[in-house]
Amino acid sequence: MKIGFFTTTYYPTPDGVSHYLRDVKRELEDLGHEVHVFSFNGDRTEKNVHIPLTVPFPAYPQYNMPVNPFPMYLYKIASRIDFDVIHIHDPFMGSLGYRLARAKKIPVFATFHTDFVRMRESLKLPLKNFLFRLSWRYNSYLYRKCNLVLAPSSKTLSYLQESNIRNSRELPLFVDTWKFNTCKRSIDPFIVQYLGRITRDKGVFRVLDISEQLRGDKRFRFVISGTGPDAENLMREAKKRGLMDSLEFTGYVDETKKLKLLSDANLFMYPSETDTFGISVLEALSSGLPSVVPTNFPLTHYVNGVESGLIPVDFNHPEEVRDILISLRNDHQKMSELNEASRNFAIGKFSKENHCNQLLSIYGEFMGK
Repeated sequence: MKIGFFTTTYYPTPDGVSHYLRDVKRELEDLGHEVHVFSFNGDRTEKNVHIPLTVPFPAYPQYNMPVNPFPMYLYKIASRIDFDVIHIHDPFMGSLGYRLARAKKIPVFATFHTDFVRMRESLKLPLKNFLFRLSWRYNSYLYRKCNLVLAPSSKTLSYLQESNIRNSRELPLFVDTWKFNTCKRSIDPFIVQYLGRITRDKGVFRVLDISEQLRGDKRFRFVISGTGPDAENLMREAKKRGLMDSLEFTGYVDETKKLKLLSDANLFMYPSETDTFGISVLEALSSGLPSVVPTNFPLTHYVNGVESGLIPVDFNHPEEVRDILISLRNDHQKMSELNEASRNFAIGKFSKENHCNQLLSIYGEFMGK
C-alpha cells in the first residue's frame, strides 16, 4: 500500500506528533508499505520525506513555515505518486493532502492530534481570538469532508462529536515499549520531571506552583525539559519567586537525553489540560515512571479502576499536590507498586503493533468505495 502523510510537523521537530509519525512510518515500512511524508518541518535526508523551502515561524520559532504559502512544489511531487490513501495530520498542510485525495478519488483520513484553539494563550498574534475562531471553523469544515477522522482518545472523540464531527472514530496512540523501558532509581533527591513544550497551554507554570510549596525542602528537585515560546517567561517567573535552587531547566533534549531524564526521575508531572492524548505521559509510564496529571487527562479514560501509575490531581490546589508528593517520597513500597503498574499499563494497552494493524484495517475498510 502507498500511503501519504500530510503534516505541518515531522521528526526531529520536538513535539509528540512528529515523533509519533516517525514511529508509525517506520512500523508501516517494516510491514512492507510505502509511506511518504509531506511537511514544513523535518529531516530532508530521510527517505520519502518531502519538505519545501521554509523559514522560522515568528510566533513559534521551533517550527518552520513555507516561503511560498501555496506549496505547489509538494503538490506536484505528490501528484506523481499512485497513493492508495491520504492521511492528513493537521488542517494546514492537510488541506493540500485533501485536495490531492479528491483529485485522485482516493480515501482521505484525518487524525485530530492538536486542539489549536486551546493553544491561543501561548501565541502572540494580532487579532488572535478572531483568527483562532476562523481556524476552528475551517478545521471543522475540512474534517467533515474526510472519509474518517481518528481521535486519539475517548475524551477527544466526545469533543469531536459534540462539535458535530460525526465521521469520527477512536484510535488510541501508542508507545515504543522497547525503547522506553524501566530503570533503577535513587530516592534522594526525589526528582519530579516535566518534559514537553514550554507553553502556558501545557500547564507548565503549574510546576512552579508545586515547587513553591516545597521551597527549601532539599529532598525534592524539579526538572523542566523542552522548548517553546514561554521558556524565557517561565525562567523569569522562577527567578522572581526565588525557586532556582530547586529547579533545573535543561532546554531541548534529544531522544538519548530524554531516555536518561526519564530513567533518573522518580515522578513525571504533566499539568496540561489541552492534550488530545498525552504521548509524553505514556512514554513516562512505559519507563515505569508514575505520572501526576489533571483529573480530566485523556489517558485516565482507559484506567477502568485498574492500577495504572496515573495520579490524577487538581492543580488548582498545589498544597494538596505537595502532600501527595511528600507521601509518595516517603512510601517506598507504594512507589515500587506504581513503577510496576505504570509499565504494565503501557504494555497492556498501547502497543505500536496493535495500533498500526488497526490503522491498516481502517484504510482497507474505505478503499474501493
